[in-house]
Amino acid sequence: MAVQVHEVVLRSEQSFGGKLPPRHVGMLLEELPLALRESVSMAFRNRSSSPGRIPGWLADTADVRFVGHQGGSDTVLYFEAPMLRDAAPEIYAQQSLLPGLDDRPDPGNTAFDLFADVVSDIANFVEDSPHFDSPLLSRVARFRRVINKGPFSEVDIPKRTGSGQEPAKITSATVESAQSLLGRTPESQRVRVVGQLDGLVHSTQRFSILLDNGEKAAGVFPEDQAEYVKQHWGRRVLVLGVAVYRASGRLLRIDADRILPGDQESAVFSRVSPPAPRRLDPSKLRKPQGPKSGVNAIVGRWPGDETDEEIADALERLS
Repeated sequence: MAVQVHEVVLRSEQSFGGKLPPRHVGMLLEELPLALRESVSMAFRNRSSSPGRIPGWLADTADVRFVGHQGGSDTVLYFEAPMLRDAAPEIYAQQSLLPGLDDRPDPGNTAFDLFADVVSDIANFVEDSPHFDSPLLSRVARFRRVINKGPFSEVDIPKRTGSGQEPAKITSATVESAQSLLGRTPESQRVRVVGQLDGLVHSTQRFSILLDNGEKAAGVFPEDQAEYVKQHWGRRVLVLGVAVYRASGRLLRIDADRILPGDQESAVFSRVSPPAPRRLDPSKLRKPQGPKSGVNAIVGRWPGDETDEEIADALERLS
């Protein structure tokens, strides 16, 4: 199996000279493989995680190996990662019935390339990105253990070997962006959607339905309905499930519980409900205080020599 060697660079004000602090490097080695696997899952299945067993092809594409390191002013960790076409040949061999949504990654890429796309979009605060969902945002936010609680201030994730592209950077700002995007992502909600089943990728359980207004909605069907979905390709169906949204509020996918015949269903349901109000964004609660804002805008401004009658009279005029 062909592999690519990737260099992950840890930047710090300290120079460790190859003698690495095991605790914080260990945190990185713990989080990185999970982030890589979830990035691959997101790229192929439009969801970073799902209940049940992990497909063999997914485990193989994310089977990266730490092969060494060197230190100087920066610390470089070396990893070997398989090319997607070699780790998941069955995925690329299968014919796609997903017109317009067949966005399988470049077969010459690796899990690191896909994770770099995730990190770049988070760092650039791309609210409408197709590269992450809420669980993957939470995963990237967990890198605060490496960035905020240790000697390393930046983790550079390489992009496409030989492309000359700048690496994607995980910094404290990236972690904060992940947390903020997570706070802006609307809660998932149950939906009932009717449309023509016009797209299908059996191996990754993806489908798309054409709504009556001409728009398309992407989804994921349960494994036990694979044969049923295949038989109803091109027909009008009813999808019962949960709508998952992007941070922008647009639909990311429908996690289907059941897909049923939809010939008798009303056209009223040929739409995806808009999301409920967004989650609270914690970053909006943190307002820096200056000399003329917050408590400083009040302290020392009340003269303090008014009588009770004068205060009561002022309040009466304000009411």
